[in-house]
Amino acid sequence: MDPVVVATLQPFIVTSWHGHRHESDLPSVVARVWREKFSPRRKPEAFPSRQSNVDWAILNSEGQLVDWFDSMPSQGRGPRNLAAHATSELHKSITRLNLPRLSDPPRRPVRLPDLDKSRGLRVIVTLQDKRMTAYRAPLVEVVHLNDDDWAPLNYSHRSKTVDASQLSKWLSQVYPPGVMERTNPRTKRVYRIQTVTGDLAYSPAGSNREFRYAVLTGRVRLTDEGPDRFSYAGRIDLALTYPRTKDRVASIRGTFAGIYPRFDRKRQQIRHIPLEAVFESRPPEGN
Repeated sequence: MDPVVVATLQPFIVTSWHGHRHESDLPSVVARVWREKFSPRRKPEAFPSRQSNVDWAILNSEGQLVDWFDSMPSQGRGPRNLAAHATSELHKSITRLNLPRLSDPPRRPVRLPDLDKSRGLRVIVTLQDKRMTAYRAPLVEVVHLNDDDWAPLNYSHRSKTVDASQLSKWLSQVYPPGVMERTNPRTKRVYRIQTVTGDLAYSPAGSNREFRYAVLTGRVRLTDEGPDRFSYAGRIDLALTYPRTKDRVASIRGTFAGIYPRFDRKRQQIRHIPLEAVFESRPPEGN
């Protein structure tokens, strides 16, 4: 989210809900917003030039709706003004609710999620969608790995094949941020990756006085738990480091480069969007 919008949201407690208009269990606030938004009595000039499927609802401390607005600006203002539109509307609500206008907070240092007292991997994922810039913001996950999880990558003097399913605990974290159409219609939860398949080629890659090295490459396919067996695929390239006297992995660095087939409801067709990920072992080598 735009940092100016985030700063403007300081006086609010922020939450979200997503679903469809025909559902019987709509929250009362959402139902009221949509009744007003789609009311036939609403004047044409009140409609944005392009209505979105995202609305902002502002509640007071009693949970009563005091204001709402469509996230898409009106009067032909394009997507580049989404942040300015949201900030402007939020300031109106701040005034209406008599909330204090807070000064811009000092910038905090970026701190990525990490593992404290265990070993594992950090996975950083981006969806390179040219139309939806918010989807390009990185999604960061950390995954704890036990000895059994590391075992398939133990050092080998010979080339071998590694079944990608043995690495599914962390490869399953390669899913695109911001993609909402892959959700369970009943629970509203995003479908998780259920299976990871593929044969990965492991090869030793030399050594020095301190370490031995290996590479792991190949294509993997990730299938989610939806009823239609939806899947996407990409290439894995990993560099593995080992102590000279131990077979267990000391560090991993690598990438995933694939294509995510996102369904475009407006055009009723599939768009093929680059999906990228970076893997790094945590804590860093030597800790």
